[in-house]
Amino acid sequence: MNKEILIKKIQQIRGLTDECLRELSGSKTALIKPQKKTSHSPRVPQVSDIDFTKPIRPFIKLYSKGMSGPKKFSLLLAYLVKGDTKKEVSLEEIEKQWNRMTSPSLLGMEFNRFYSGQAKDNDWVDSKKTGVYYLRPSWKEILS
Repeated sequence: MNKEILIKKIQQIRGLTDECLRELSGSKTALIKPQKKTSHSPRVPQVSDIDFTKPIRPFIKLYSKGMSGPKKFSLLLAYLVKGDTKKEVSLEEIEKQWNRMTSPSLLGMEFNRFYSGQAKDNDWVDSKKTGVYYLRPSWKEILS
């Protein structure tokens, strides 16, 4: 089902619920006010908006919402190098930092080395030698 059909069905449910509540309470006015439709999606942060001065946990909590494992890997690397595409970080350091933030409100999962390979396949990160990663200029794609 597409999004528009689901919205219409939920609005029908809301109307029926509203009607039932009015009958039960004897009120002639709606108890649940219909919400206005919004056509905009949540604002996606731009690279220039990213605040690398934040502590690591609030940074990850703010920017990692809705990201896949490889995107989270790239985001964590971006934080560790503060967005600098010339700096390198060891895989062990990335994994260590990741496993400190496995709660659902942060990264939400244990580290998996598969993420680094997928991030590399997507050209967000690369490595000149085994176990050492750096950001590629295209890492910014993870924010869209």
